[in-house]
Amino acid sequence: MSLGELIVPNGVEQVIGSEELFFSTTDRHGLVRSGNSMFVRTSRFSLDELTGAPHNIVRHPDMPAGVFRLMWDRLLTGRPAGAYVQNLAKDGSHYWVFATMTPSSDGFLSVRMAPRTELFEAVKRVYKYVADIEYEAAKRNGMNRRDVAQLGMEQIEQLLGELGFDSHDEFLTEALTTEVAARGRLASATYARPRAQGPIAEVLAGAGALETMLTDLVERLESYREFSERLIGSSTQVLDVARRLDGTVAKAQDASAVVADTAPVLGNVARVMATPTHTAVVTLERLVPRLAALRSYVSDLRFRIALASLHNDMVAAFAAEVVDGIAPPTSLREVPQLCDAVHESVLEMSARAQQVNQALRDVVSDVAEAGERLAEFRRFLGKWRILVLRHRVESVLGDLIQPIDEEFAASWDGMDMLHALGREFESSAVPFDVQALESQVARIRTAATRDIS
Repeated sequence: MSLGELIVPNGVEQVIGSEELFFSTTDRHGLVRSGNSMFVRTSRFSLDELTGAPHNIVRHPDMPAGVFRLMWDRLLTGRPAGAYVQNLAKDGSHYWVFATMTPSSDGFLSVRMAPRTELFEAVKRVYKYVADIEYEAAKRNGMNRRDVAQLGMEQIEQLLGELGFDSHDEFLTEALTTEVAARGRLASATYARPRAQGPIAEVLAGAGALETMLTDLVERLESYREFSERLIGSSTQVLDVARRLDGTVAKAQDASAVVADTAPVLGNVARVMATPTHTAVVTLERLVPRLAALRSYVSDLRFRIALASLHNDMVAAFAAEVVDGIAPPTSLREVPQLCDAVHESVLEMSARAQQVNQALRDVVSDVAEAGERLAEFRRFLGKWRILVLRHRVESVLGDLIQPIDEEFAASWDGMDMLHALGREFESSAVPFDVQALESQVARIRTAATRDIS
């Protein structure tokens, strides 16, 4: 039995400041390699006790196993993971964090912060419910630990769905981005140390500059996310218009059949107009998966920017502790690992930005194609309507004409919406200067590895 398993929770909660960050690294088996002063101070374990111990030495017994199953499933596929976690200190007190875990070259790197959002309160209720289910499965039904974790994971995913999330990935993106946003700008404010000199000052300056660049991206992506959500709703409306117009063709063909003997040309025009409306519908239907992919790319981009921002804050926090004398200069040896993590996020951001921009170009093309086909349909329908008047068959067609005229008038709204969408898309490319970001990361790494003792 490990030391952590012998500790009895006493119900006392430690309050973590919004500016405080926990840092630790582990090997591939989850054994602690290093930790910062915040981790040592809050866990109440000494660094010697933590080093070499399994990271779950601070696991609280109330935590559902399913949470850790979700995290490990992501980590073992090489993706960063995150979760709200309740930890247990050596003295029996507990504390809550939002924990991020990122694969490194030979282990994992974790940065944790105090949760501050409304989502956290909802998640705590989910955890309580799932923990009770897991307890019943293990104690009453004799389920083994692996199956209990699987059951807990499935329950969590189901309950996240009830909270409005389509997937755990969507929840994770929302949780990380909102928690990072709640912290605000810290690298250039809370961790600023005007009296710092030499390499330490360069690390802090680099972190501040990187924070400014990432903050700008976050602001762009937030408006971009709202834009993509609105596009999904707008495309649905336009598709509905196109489908109704496709139905109008059938009505025009039926009406033409009534006067086929006296005005056969009406039937010919009605048949021809079927092609552009069908093409418009097919093109607009293609927008549905394109926009879903676009939303996914934007979500991934938001996640990576938020993660890079948190890692950058951790860099600044290390430097600030050295300036304040809380940590020795040797603690900056952890900074290159954080730089590696930020660099990996930058590469992922670049890839996602390219996907977003390509998806935008595809959507612009589809919107333009649909607009052209609907305009072509309107010309045919207008010609058909003129022929009705020319051949003086309006009275014969009677009530068949009215729904066609109504759809013809309504199609203007659909056309206007398509043109507006096209204009917005064309001006919505995501600017991404990967070289500028990489330059700042390299600046921080160089300064942190210089002789600062």
